[in-house]
Amino acid sequence: MATMSLAPGASGVEALCSPGKSWRGHGFQSCRSGLVRFRRRECAIQGSAITPPPPSPALLHALASPGMRAATPARSYDLPFLKGSEENTIRAAKKGAPPMAPAVITPAGIADLTSIMLRSRIIFIGQPINSQVAQRVISQLVMLAAIDEEKDIQLYINCPGGSTYSVLAIYDCMSWIKPRVSTVCFGMAASQGALILAGGTKGLRFAMPNSRVMIHQPQGGCGGTMEDVRRQVNEVVASRDKIDKMYAAFTGQPLEIVQTYTERDHFFSAAEAMEFGLIDGLLETEY
Repeated sequence: MATMSLAPGASGVEALCSPGKSWRGHGFQSCRSGLVRFRRRECAIQGSAITPPPPSPALLHALASPGMRAATPARSYDLPFLKGSEENTIRAAKKGAPPMAPAVITPAGIADLTSIMLRSRIIFIGQPINSQVAQRVISQLVMLAAIDEEKDIQLYINCPGGSTYSVLAIYDCMSWIKPRVSTVCFGMAASQGALILAGGTKGLRFAMPNSRVMIHQPQGGCGGTMEDVRRQVNEVVASRDKIDKMYAAFTGQPLEIVQTYTERDHFFSAAEAMEFGLIDGLLETEY
């Protein structure tokens, strides 16, 4: 049976598991009993049993003080091979586990839902579009285009809107890659989300029967000096002019009609959106 001993006076940690073999350093050390974390103090390891030395009187006095008990309110879990030393206690996090992506059991094992959708060349936008969402969608578009330039990409949308610049970045990527991008509205495509919906490949823009589409002029806010406010107002006016022209190109409607519709929030049913030219067809529910 292998025996490991640690020299208490060494600057690092020296473990001797077999003749002529040694490891130095902190962190995780490997031995026959598994993966064990060592500290700078003497321990004796035989097989799978670890016997730490008794704690020093100074450590016991510090742990018994009220200040130390008040400073460590987290729950503790003592492992059997570490009992007898508060220093080696593993403490649980005060908060719960971090959120995890939904997982699906496949013949190849467990896979997260996003990976399975990407294998089917499906990208889902289900939140307001900001720079992080735009980065994710653009990365997925470029990746799917690099995998296969001939197969279509489906973009599912249930989006209340978002940043104009981030939406235009996604649209530029949709127009830049070679595969055709089909857009499908689930639930709601509002504000700049409607621009993504209408910006898909013509003939491949769809909506579910109970979905809603809303278009309006871009919103903005500004503050500061008069010159700064003037520049910000000019930027918002230029953004509205650009978006109105894009809607006119997507729908085939005259620019004056589009400007009338985007003057205030204008809601469309799925059939009205198809009649206006924002989408090309309705998808009937299968179930």
